Amino acid sequence: MTIKILTIFILTLLFLPALVPSSNALFDRKPTIRVAIIRQNWDFLDKSLTSKISTLIHTYCLKMEAKRYDVNVKVFEFWDSWNHGDVQSGKLRWKRIDVVIAPGGVGGWFTPFRYRHELRKYVRRGGGFYGICGDSTFGSLGVKHMNVQYNALITRLLGYNELSPMLGLVNVYTDASALQSIIKNPKYFSTLNMIQFLSRLPISRGRIHVHRTFPPIQEPYMGSSVRMMLGNAPLVAGPISNNLFMPKVITIASFQRPDKPYDRDIKHTKAIVASTYGFGRVVLSPLHAEFTVGNRKAHDIYIRNVLWLAKELPIVNT
Repeated sequence: MTIKILTIFILTLLFLPALVPSSNALFDRKPTIRVAIIRQNWDFLDKSLTSKISTLIHTYCLKMEAKRYDVNVKVFEFWDSWNHGDVQSGKLRWKRIDVVIAPGGVGGWFTPFRYRHELRKYVRRGGGFYGICGDSTFGSLGVKHMNVQYNALITRLLGYNELSPMLGLVNVYTDASALQSIIKNPKYFSTLNMIQFLSRLPISRGRIHVHRTFPPIQEPYMGSSVRMMLGNAPLVAGPISNNLFMPKVITIASFQRPDKPYDRDIKHTKAIVASTYGFGRVVLSPLHAEFTVGNRKAHDIYIRNVLWLAKELPIVNT
């Protein structure tokens, strides 16, 4: 009997490591945040090499910065075509996604109804939505100070037949007046001009002022200034009447000192905002905090936004 027990014990020691996951997931009590980066086949920027680089940078930044907060991050990349895809099939729900990151681009200008419907439903039921750069417009009410010439310019440059509604998750607009000094004459603004504008953004560094807010999403930086890579035009407040039925907008940060290609007209406009939508949370940022190379503060602001959206940020009374 003793030999049998000893044999079983030795076999258990030999085969137990093969049965237990190498990551020790069964014993890992750290929360795991499931993040989906959403992309669209109708967005020519998403179909380019830059989207692959973008996903790698997002993934690296999320995983590296999450270590400081003792959480795990699992990153997915979701793709949609016009009539079907990951978002439209309900994958956000059955993959148990905590935060959607809309990383920018031009796809948000023209989207199918079901795509918008699924995203709104996902946030309303408790999900988090992080709209960055061009997708800060997608998560907003739309664009302010954009006349017929600008509409015609966008459809011509992007090849869309029309422009669709935005998600309307937060009571803010993108302020197109910030682009007037860049797009002096919409009639003659070409694809080459747009590429030149986009190529200046990675080396830009605008200075933002981080406000004191409640909840204190960016608590370590409140009252200070941080330099970040610029992106989309800034955000401005939506109609006051919307405050009767839309949640309060929290201005996390405002532009303090812009950089090329923008001018000083964007000073004091909204650089990062947060709000709620149903049971979910929303952050909109014209800035690329995650792409701000060499600035750990910017990367920390990025991950703190993601953690707040996932309801995993260690702050009190949120």
